[in-house]
Amino acid sequence: MPKDTIILTAGCAKYRYNKLNLGDIGGIPRVLDAGQCNDCYSLAVIAMKLRDAFGLGHINDLPLSFDIGWYEQKAVAVLLALLHLQVKGIRLGPTLPGFVSPNVLKVLVENFDIKLITEPESDIAAMMAGK
Repeated sequence: MPKDTIILTAGCAKYRYNKLNLGDIGGIPRVLDAGQCNDCYSLAVIAMKLRDAFGLGHINDLPLSFDIGWYEQKAVAVLLALLHLQVKGIRLGPTLPGFVSPNVLKVLVENFDIKLITEPESDIAAMMAGK
């Protein structure tokens, strides 16, 4: 990740980041951990507070990227909560859950701009470009 980005994380993904010395930005650690994956509500609250602080109309107006690593069923609740908040452009993967049939994926892509996780370098480049 570029050195001027902050990673907000919850769940198992933090174990990959916590082992890395990513430094800080102005005294704020680059990795901010909200806890377990069922604590993702805290990340949504942070996003909503940032939206309000910057006077924006929606979370989607922030330079944020949501990347849900699909490791277990609790991630379904995280995805449903973000969809309820009308968050667009969420990345899912590396594999999709069984309930995401081709037709369900089509609806998610068309209505929520869901993206599939690809390679880290290309995903990060797309995130930094706001895509």
